[in-house]
Amino acid sequence: MGRISEPEFKARMVQVLMPFGKGVIRSVVGPGRSGQIAAVYASHILGAAWLPPTMKAREIPARMRPVLAIDTAARTGATLRRLVRVTGAEYSRFLFTEPPLLRFWYEGQEP
Repeated sequence: MGRISEPEFKARMVQVLMPFGKGVIRSVVGPGRSGQIAAVYASHILGAAWLPPTMKAREIPARMRPVLAIDTAARTGATLRRLVRVTGAEYSRFLFTEPPLLRFWYEGQEP
């Protein structure tokens, strides 16, 4: 797959989020820099609030649940599982599976 363009990213995001629809998810969180991009996109598509990945489960009020934890890519899934554990997210999704190693349009050009 190689380099993922913004239109490819957005199309995959819509596909992954399709089962939820607007109003099902109330907030979205993503791990690390890349996960934050996925979380912001998802929050806009779903009409949900964005949460910083540093929030703990006890800090997220009931009115902001259910929470979706989302990441751009997963190798083992450990990062996303850790985020679910910390935030108490009720749902989790990733957009792409690695390997092969993926690069995204926002990561700049190859050196």
